[in-house]
Amino acid sequence: MEATRVEGSWIISRPPLSVVGGGAAEVSAEAAPTMRLADFVASLEAIAASSLDPLAIWRAGQAMDLADLGVLGCTVALAPTLVAALRAFHKGFGALQSASSVDFQVEDDRASFSYRILDNDVWPRRADSELTLAVLSGIARRFAPDATTACALNFEHDPRAQGAAFAATVGSVPRQDETNAIVFPARLLDRRRAEGEGPDTARAFREAMIALETHLRAMWLRQPVSHRVWHAMMERIGRDDIDQDAIARALGVSRRTLRRQLDTEGTSFHELTESCRRNVGHALLVRTDLPMIEISMRLG
Repeated sequence: MEATRVEGSWIISRPPLSVVGGGAAEVSAEAAPTMRLADFVASLEAIAASSLDPLAIWRAGQAMDLADLGVLGCTVALAPTLVAALRAFHKGFGALQSASSVDFQVEDDRASFSYRILDNDVWPRRADSELTLAVLSGIARRFAPDATTACALNFEHDPRAQGAAFAATVGSVPRQDETNAIVFPARLLDRRRAEGEGPDTARAFREAMIALETHLRAMWLRQPVSHRVWHAMMERIGRDDIDQDAIARALGVSRRTLRRQLDTEGTSFHELTESCRRNVGHALLVRTDLPMIEISMRLG
């Protein structure tokens, strides 16, 4: 079951090929629409390790064409304000890649966008987190050119080796935290696109959001129920309840229906729970200094 989850993690091919393969324009018509997320992350790590520029991946993310992000990027490109763009990116991230979690929060004078890959078997993933936060930084610059030097960064990996390079570029040294996050001053959220808007921009954005939501819903329903359960568990473990009632509510089905659907796929809720706990527990044991009692509590 654990291997199935890794094999099922994907990302659409255009962003990887624009970074790894030299440009999405070179993608042939026969290219697969998606690739394994683990392969993409490994490719980014290899590029970062071989580059003399400590911010090579960051610069690639900031310069990425939104069209390379597929339907998600095309929707974000139509957003009239920065806050609309970030909310669209948050809502539609599942159209870009699977096995991942994003969150967008505005509190007082700060706006925070966080990101993490749920599957802990995809590791190391330093370059992936830098690329994703850099894409968000590039989106912010479309509305607020001063956003790059006004933001703060958190990474789940130790960023000290690149601290000086980041300080020179974004104006501050990133911190290590449990999730990857980019934090903007909330005053930037109402900024409008620097290139201006056409008369039909608002309507086009609304229509794009409806199309994106329809696309996401169809993608989600095509996933095996076991994958949807695994995703819901991995998002919540250590943060919220992962019992059968809670997961059934999250998926909008009854406990009985959920059990029957998992039986049809040849698995059980217990097996998926144990798989998630192994995945998270191993990561906490080898990547943190948390005491066993706290790890046990996080795993429920």
